[in-house]
Amino acid sequence: MLQLYNVEPISISFLESDRKIMIEFCNVKMNMNPCQFKHFHKYLTNLSKKIDGSTSRVDLLLVRDNLNITISLNHFLQLCSAVQTVMSKKFGLKSIYPN
Repeated sequence: MLQLYNVEPISISFLESDRKIMIEFCNVKMNMNPCQFKHFHKYLTNLSKKIDGSTSRVDLLLVRDNLNITISLNHFLQLCSAVQTVMSKKFGLKSIYPN
């Protein structure tokens, strides 16, 4: 197992034996293949565009069993940062920040 990101409360690892990416956050554990991880990154990016000054919690719909979870804005931003870091380090995604 290759640790890609590990800053409490988020851990992202690459399981080399079965080529899966494991994400652990807020008592949720997910295993996904690289393609699913890229879609998860896009999902988080689209959710982050809906955040405004009054947002204190973010609802995530996770595909497995239609799991709906609500996490604090702080945890959501940490999750977005962790996924973005892995996307850039593991997959070479360049960060683009609009003006």
